[in-house]
Amino acid sequence: MLRLSPCVLLALCVLAPAGPAAAQGPTPGVDDGAALLVECGSALRAADGGAVLEENPVERGVHMGQCLGLVSAVWHTHKLMVDAYSSRQAFCPTAILSAGQMARLVHAYLTEHTDELDRWDTQLILEAYVNAYPCGTR
Repeated sequence: MLRLSPCVLLALCVLAPAGPAAAQGPTPGVDDGAALLVECGSALRAADGGAVLEENPVERGVHMGQCLGLVSAVWHTHKLMVDAYSSRQAFCPTAILSAGQMARLVHAYLTEHTDELDRWDTQLILEAYVNAYPCGTR
């Protein structure tokens, strides 16, 4: 009988091909729609002078930054892909929006689509923009 040392066996397990990778989904409460709803809610409450729900100011700042950063990043990445790489437009904005306006638009979309909050945050942001600014015929 062939006997392998533990080191060789470990190396075979680590280096062996794993087969087709399953699509990785978002981490619940981290990069899904549920987390984004909380994050954008924090940003909008702060902008509107609303109630502060997070006792820790660092946590509040992280939530606000995460929302405003993501909604802006998706918007500007779309523009870059269209302008620099001739990609098809997924949405066709009729105005220039501030990060705060983007957050309001996305928050409203998430509030209306609570059954989809387990999906990727960036995918939901893009869908909110597509819903708000359709491009007509595709």
